[in-house]
Amino acid sequence: MTDRKELLSEVLKRVQQNYKHMVEIERLTKELGDACSRNDNESAQMLLKMRGEEMEKASEVKEELQLILQAAEDGQKKEMESWLKGEGAASSDEFEGRKIRELSGQTAQVLKRTIELDRVISSRMAGKDSYYQSFR
Repeated sequence: MTDRKELLSEVLKRVQQNYKHMVEIERLTKELGDACSRNDNESAQMLLKMRGEEMEKASEVKEELQLILQAAEDGQKKEMESWLKGEGAASSDEFEGRKIRELSGQTAQVLKRTIELDRVISSRMAGKDSYYQSFR
């Protein structure tokens, strides 16, 4: 991929897909917490399965994104990696660059909220055996 506009368009497409998957993971995590609060094990199991499937889709998109970045020239690659971290500045005439940076920042916020929700659910369900206890 040598055309910058095409490259940015492909990266933006994957960033949008990733954001969509992360929002869905957050929604499913919230529903999982609700199911656990109701002691609805059947719904909780179903939601865990659905969330796992969504996480797989998000992983696939991230792999595709890495492949696209590998094809980019070094300067473009560094610039886009910065945008994917929600950092750096996109020139005012590059819509795709601005959107990549913006969506990447929003995705990071969704991920942070989802991890916190998951931490609360895990701690409530597993107590001292929670996965998150090892990080304290």
